[in-house]
Amino acid sequence: MPPIAAIRAEPRSAAFPRLLETRLAGRARRKGRRTRAALRIAAARLIHLNGYDRVHTADIADAAGLSKAAFYVYFRDKADVAVSVLRPFVAVAFPARSPCFEAVDPVRSAFARLAPLIGENRRLIQALEPLRDDAPDFAARCEARILEWHAGLLSSAGLDPRLAPLLAATSLGLAWRSPDAAAGGVAEEVARLWRPAGAAPRQAVRAAPVLVSLAGA
Repeated sequence: MPPIAAIRAEPRSAAFPRLLETRLAGRARRKGRRTRAALRIAAARLIHLNGYDRVHTADIADAAGLSKAAFYVYFRDKADVAVSVLRPFVAVAFPARSPCFEAVDPVRSAFARLAPLIGENRRLIQALEPLRDDAPDFAARCEARILEWHAGLLSSAGLDPRLAPLLAATSLGLAWRSPDAAAGGVAEEVARLWRPAGAAPRQAVRAAPVLVSLAGA
């Protein structure tokens, strides 16, 4: 089997696939773990490049330098390996304890970090949609975690946490924008809508319905 760094998949500049490779390379010492790690990295890169629906198990196996039969030794199907990629990605994107919550303006701080992350990895976020059918339990846990993170963000900003579904839709909606649009000025745009100039945090809740247009972008 080729070393992890030799896996044939692009782009190597992808933020999360590169992070995943770095993390797994230091841990995968046994052959079986190296093989499983190689498949996860290949899946991350291919989903990032082509999208979940356009990637097949044979593509992942080939990118990792393995046979299709070898793929099924380590994963049940495409959804299984996708879950192994998306679980740590969601944990990185929506951490249980985020330093953004302690910022002077939590919403602006959070979206300044989140917008480019989602913009660079938008097809990973988009993969959550088909996984509602292919891995419904995992998708439900992801949605619960994402909602909890946004509720915590709103609470830290002095806003109503019941608006978490709306703000979460705004965040995930960035995955359907172009990468440049997702990264450019979103933090300021969202912060302005949630906290207009001169308004107290609780008063800013009145501006929240305007975000419906962003959520559908």
